[in-house]
Amino acid sequence: MKKLLIALMLVSSAVHAEEWLELPNNAGGKILLLTSKCKGSDTGLLVISTIPKGINLHGCWYAFADMIHISWDSGQASSFDPNEFTYRKSK
Repeated sequence: MKKLLIALMLVSSAVHAEEWLELPNNAGGKILLLTSKCKGSDTGLLVISTIPKGINLHGCWYAFADMIHISWDSGQASSFDPNEFTYRKSK
């Protein structure tokens, strides 16, 4: 089911409501996989990692080989099982 949601997010460009995938992070915030294209990337989509106090991290995320791969602007990389994320949609 998560693969279908990710596929829909990747191909959906005419949706008026915001859609994203969300995962709690170790800093007490969230990792948000957005549907907006990453600046300077043809295929990557925007990811934001929030924390309650401090600087938020940004980067690009990609779905590949049944995993979510994140390339952070800081130069670090992360990979996650897509089943760990929760689908969200604004009204």
